[in-house]
Amino acid sequence: MKTLKSKILILSVLIILVFLIVMLTGKSGNETVNNNFKKSETASNTGVCPPFNLYDEDGNKIDPVNNINSDVPYSPKQTCGKCHDYDKITKGFHFQQGKDEKPTEIMSKRYKWVTSPGNYGGNWCSPAPLYRYLAKKNNSNAKEIDMTSFEFVTATCGYCHPGSGPLEFDRDGIRYDKKIKDTVNKLISGADNGFDGDYFKARWDETGVIEADCMLCHLPEYDYKHRNAMLDSLNFKWAATEGSGLGKIDGSIKSKIPVKVTYDLSKFDKEGKVSMHLVREPRNETCLNCHSKPNWKKRGTDFSPRRDVHLAAGMKCVDCHGAGENAPSELIRGKEEHQFGKGDDPSGNVRNDLDNTVRTCENCHIEGQRNAPIAKHSWLPPFHLDKIACVTCHIPTKTLKSALVQVSDVYNTGPKISPPPKRIWTFYDPNMNYWNHYGELNMFTAKDIPYNEFKPTLARYNGKIYPVNSVNSAWPGIYKEGEEGLDQPKMKDIYQMWTLNREDSTKYSLLSVIKDDNGDRIPEVNTPAEIDAFIKSVTEHLKNLGYDLNGKEVVWVNNDRVYKNGQEFFTMEKFEYESSPYASVYKFSHNVTSSNSALGINGCTDCHSDKSDFFFADVVKYPFEGSKGEPVLEKQFNKMGYDGTPKVYSNAARYTGIFFTWLAVIVLFTLFIHIILDFTTRLKLRRIKKNEIKEESLIENTIQRFNIHYVVQHFLIMISVIILILSAVFLWGLRYSGAVWAASLTDTLGGVDFWRIVHRIGAVLLIFISFYHIIYSLLHPEGRRDFILMLPGKKDFKDLIHNLLWFTGKRKEAPKFGRFSYFEKFDYWAVFWGCVIMIVSGLAMWLPEIVKLIIPSASPVFFEVMKEAHSHEAILALLAILIWHMYNVHLRPDRFPGTLFWMHGKLSKRENEIEHPLEKEEILKFKNNT
Repeated sequence: MKTLKSKILILSVLIILVFLIVMLTGKSGNETVNNNFKKSETASNTGVCPPFNLYDEDGNKIDPVNNINSDVPYSPKQTCGKCHDYDKITKGFHFQQGKDEKPTEIMSKRYKWVTSPGNYGGNWCSPAPLYRYLAKKNNSNAKEIDMTSFEFVTATCGYCHPGSGPLEFDRDGIRYDKKIKDTVNKLISGADNGFDGDYFKARWDETGVIEADCMLCHLPEYDYKHRNAMLDSLNFKWAATEGSGLGKIDGSIKSKIPVKVTYDLSKFDKEGKVSMHLVREPRNETCLNCHSKPNWKKRGTDFSPRRDVHLAAGMKCVDCHGAGENAPSELIRGKEEHQFGKGDDPSGNVRNDLDNTVRTCENCHIEGQRNAPIAKHSWLPPFHLDKIACVTCHIPTKTLKSALVQVSDVYNTGPKISPPPKRIWTFYDPNMNYWNHYGELNMFTAKDIPYNEFKPTLARYNGKIYPVNSVNSAWPGIYKEGEEGLDQPKMKDIYQMWTLNREDSTKYSLLSVIKDDNGDRIPEVNTPAEIDAFIKSVTEHLKNLGYDLNGKEVVWVNNDRVYKNGQEFFTMEKFEYESSPYASVYKFSHNVTSSNSALGINGCTDCHSDKSDFFFADVVKYPFEGSKGEPVLEKQFNKMGYDGTPKVYSNAARYTGIFFTWLAVIVLFTLFIHIILDFTTRLKLRRIKKNEIKEESLIENTIQRFNIHYVVQHFLIMISVIILILSAVFLWGLRYSGAVWAASLTDTLGGVDFWRIVHRIGAVLLIFISFYHIIYSLLHPEGRRDFILMLPGKKDFKDLIHNLLWFTGKRKEAPKFGRFSYFEKFDYWAVFWGCVIMIVSGLAMWLPEIVKLIIPSASPVFFEVMKEAHSHEAILALLAILIWHMYNVHLRPDRFPGTLFWMHGKLSKRENEIEHPLEKEEILKFKNNT
């Protein structure tokens, strides 16, 4: 019994030991899983961010529940970086703002003040120059410094910048606060610091730096106003804590009030962890916090479902501007660099390698992504889709004003403009009305944007026509003889010149010459006297400030014109889509309308008419000119690169055109020579045999040379050709885009749409006749006979040589022809060739969708080849009919002024014996062979 009990006890102990081992092993395994989670698992693959601790910038845990390290702001880098690769994420262009790139070659040539292509060191986010520009890293004195890296934050640029990049690291890649705190560098907070563009007057050691704030985009409830208030107070490193709502920040570095952090304990669980409402994809409202107002100014966009079919359909910004695994482009997809799909803006040179990584119209409406409706456009010539961007037709109008003109040379007296230095910027809307933009920004929210309907300017960019806002500008520059590009004075210095003049009119008194000449209550520089006055005043003021103008001169820049004085200017090279090489060009991409209101809904005349704005709208070339200060206008076709001449191709279409051109030249030249020789010979013959011919003409004995089928076929092809030629004359103007005469021609009667219908009626008739003739030639005995006899043979070439010898007097008699002479055969096969070319090319252009089903690889170049073949063959056919066919049938000396043979198919026996003496013999031979 004792032995049994001992065994049971031993067994129980073993079971307990095994259980404990399993439990311990399981716990160890869980710890391993948890450790792995901490190291590798991220919100991107779990879908939900688990509760997490906050950490300060030194990596110490923050636990306000247990009063651990609760008096310091949290660090997004240390906190989110526990799971996510912070360094990789912050390579995204939203963080860098061009800091990690060199300016493009063109930017370097044009802009002497540009050090990078983005907002940081570039041409800023304003549509024209004379904003503040980033100081170089190394400067010799304070006069050279405008905006430092520190001021990049305080000049409101930091409001939208998510952090990191130039807000965290200097141009040597060192964190600002660490470098300024390191005594080895001998930097002093707020001091000149060797006029270093990153540390001049900077207080990085007090303010801290602005790390990339993940919650700014991923927390829908993020409070931007509170964050920006922190930036205004120079509480840089506290901004993320305030904006996220994790805590309340009191005090101000700017006001020298000690800064205190009070965390909201309701945000933390009992372990001191937070569980935030973090989303994978930013909401539209998040994106628009930064993009709404700038897009209002630059593109007249308000991102309203009422004005954009995509927003009305419930789409989000990230549906097109995808990132991570949802990015449409392989350049971005699956990477954690936080790059967003971007388009290709003419003025945007940040990360050009990622251009066109945004989801395109074609991705959805051609390929069918996102369950979007497929756009067929079967009625539209294929090369339209290749040369015209989708948005060109689908954004026919804009409903909100955008800045078409920004001048930076006069004092703006408009109300509510803040801060004061912005008074040297004056904006004009697309209708050239004065626009107190900064006054409205100070008063309105994005929901208060006023209506201002206008039609976009159209311009050619990268081979396609886009709707754009091509900004015009006028501003003071600094030019050095022999050097490319221009420099500019500081915004604050030009503003100071005007304020000094307004306070005391005796200072820079020449400015009084600048008046309001166009009645909009804002003065503008436009006359030679005003240009002179402005240049002289700026020169005097800059010299007073100690600017080094040695070898330099102040100029006034008006778009591409650089004025040295009121009379003398030179022009700077610019792209055709630009109004100025020193102002931005913005493509319109948002506020896409429904297809029912797109350009072309009323037919081709929406564009191809002398009344259409597509080619003939007036666009501003220079904003103010002459004594009345009125804009100088040009036609839109100039902006699109059209000059009223046919397009010159550089692909296969070019060689097609060359082939048909030379074919026409050679054929028509040969025919013309033949006609001259034939005409002179027959004219002599007619004079010799005048009485004989007269007697023969009285003979009424005729034969039926051609049966009713031939007569009907000839009559129908004559009708179809007349219809085709008549309609083609009016459609021909389409080749001369930008020519007023061509647009007037295409607009005749019902316009392009009417003549296209007429042309297609003629085409259908031609196709019917062609099939009729083929069937007749196959099934009817006479049709088969005549088709075979129409085939060229050796005798035809012998007859040609014989005839030429007869023309030149080398032979006494003309050659004897059978049923068909060589020139009748040429006539027939020329028509046959022409019908094949015209029908094939015409159907290809008429029914491109069917062509693509048959030839999936058919490219726009293929259709351009078809178009060139069609148009050139049409010219050749018309000239051949008018010159060759009309002469041989109606205008020969022995037939002039014509014959009715084409109506009844009858010919006198005598004439038939003269023209076709071997016909009977040939027909008999054919029957015997058959």
